[in-house]
Amino acid sequence: MNKMKKYFRGVAEEARRIRWPDQKTLWKAVAVVLSIAIITALFITMFDYLVLYINRGISDAMKQGSTSTDSSSSASVSAAFRFINFFNIK
Repeated sequence: MNKMKKYFRGVAEEARRIRWPDQKTLWKAVAVVLSIAIITALFITMFDYLVLYINRGISDAMKQGSTSTDSSSSASVSAAFRFINFFNIK
């Protein structure tokens, strides 16, 4: 029990030594953290939609290629060309 009291006294003593920022500095730091968090969230969201768009394009190209009556090798080549045309890749 004595060790616990000593520990919490030490914690309280260290807490009194902390130099807390003034309100103006604190709000500047909060603004920086929030802006970085929002920018990061927007970047992750845009990247997620880009990957989803590419994934759907590949999926659609493969579905169109698999429904043809060609052999499997020519169907995959046909699907690859459809994929390239889907994204207008030159």
